[in-house]
Amino acid sequence: MQPKILLPEETLAEKGNLPEPAWLENTVFYQIFPERFFNGDPTNDPSPVTSWGEKPELFNYFGGDLAGILQKIPYLTDLGINALYLNPIFDAPSNHKYDTRDYLRISPDFGDFRTYLKLLKTLKQKGIRLILDGVFNHTGDQFWAFRDLMRRGTNSPYHRWYNCQYPIQQFPQPNYECWWGIETLPKLNFNEPEVVRYILRVVAYWTLTGIDGWRLDVPNEVRADFWPIFRRLVKTLNPEAYIVGEIWHDADFWLQGDKFDSVMNYPLRNLILSFFAKKEINADQFDQGLAGLRARYSEKVTRSMFNLLGSHDTPRFLTKCHGDRRRMLQAMLFLLTYPGVPVIYYGDEIGMTGGKDPDCRKTMIWDEAQWDREIYQSTKALIRLRKEKKALQRGSFRTAFTSHHGVYGYWRLDGRECLLVLFNNQETMEPVSIPLAPEMRGTWRQIYPVKGEAMHCQERFEHTLPPWSGMIWEYQG
Repeated sequence: MQPKILLPEETLAEKGNLPEPAWLENTVFYQIFPERFFNGDPTNDPSPVTSWGEKPELFNYFGGDLAGILQKIPYLTDLGINALYLNPIFDAPSNHKYDTRDYLRISPDFGDFRTYLKLLKTLKQKGIRLILDGVFNHTGDQFWAFRDLMRRGTNSPYHRWYNCQYPIQQFPQPNYECWWGIETLPKLNFNEPEVVRYILRVVAYWTLTGIDGWRLDVPNEVRADFWPIFRRLVKTLNPEAYIVGEIWHDADFWLQGDKFDSVMNYPLRNLILSFFAKKEINADQFDQGLAGLRARYSEKVTRSMFNLLGSHDTPRFLTKCHGDRRRMLQAMLFLLTYPGVPVIYYGDEIGMTGGKDPDCRKTMIWDEAQWDREIYQSTKALIRLRKEKKALQRGSFRTAFTSHHGVYGYWRLDGRECLLVLFNNQETMEPVSIPLAPEMRGTWRQIYPVKGEAMHCQERFEHTLPPWSGMIWEYQG
């Protein structure tokens, strides 16, 4: 069968279809699991601390903190990052901090409020935005309201904050509603107005410190009618705030303009895994899957989506590629050239590996001798291109070429700026021949990887793709 070829139909994304908030257009996010990024202040280390670089376990600590992030801002700016998403930083006893003990306090092993404000101020000075992780479905069992409830039962003023039987017991099975039945994570009762008022006070407090938005943990497990209230509050305090929900599957219900701006795009990750890492689908099927995702949402929502290769909840992408750098390089090229907001999980840019949690939460490697330099340099180059090329930020997307095996290409177009992104995930050389509209005939130059190669094309763009290659060509006129 002949490969499928599509010509570009648009040259400019309509203004009404740009992402919301507008600053997402040229943003590249970096997700940091604070406990594992860098230990900038050993004086606040919990006890005992495992030596940096050793095996992560469910309950061990390495000493990463906010001071460590502050000290590594030069690394982030050099990489080209201009937005951070931090896993929870509020007071909690665990290493992951999803078991909140106090929503209004920075976890002492991460630093204090002064350190937080210094980090926030320095990030803003460097042009880096910050969104925080909001864990509002449940608290930890050390949260002050739950501890009072444990002591006083129905005499506690907080006995309606949770759904409990009395007397309360935690073992052998909790007799109160928990997240996934885990006794240390009692679920808040959002049918109680005082719970709603309290969480909104927490949200207002941190939003007013100057953050740029929220990533919301398991929001589908909270009463859905809470989120429009949450949105109105956040957008009133910061109209440019970005609200991202952790929804793993179809998210249309959550993206109607009254709840979230975006969700973590795990369905896109699944497609990327299937095509690049596992080779379970061919280019035609990959393209059809992408088209299905774009059809599911408005273009504005598609351009606002939180696109990721992995997170603290998934195995590392390079591990899913069985350590094959070529597949990782292709996936990173796709992530940074596809519509939406690219998100890099800390360490992916240097070739870190790891299986499912807790192995995906290893300590960041700071010894450059241990980095995969090719992945690092490629990621850095792609971030630079993403921030330089309007076609990658706001351009229209059109399929250029698909095959029934592993050759795929697409256009990104904005005005006279025209880019062609090509992939070959085969072990063989693969030719492509793509018809060109009259306004695209002329000189084309390869801008990634930079080789200085240029060619003059008349009616067709013709090139032979090396095995397992990915590249970007730009129309020069």
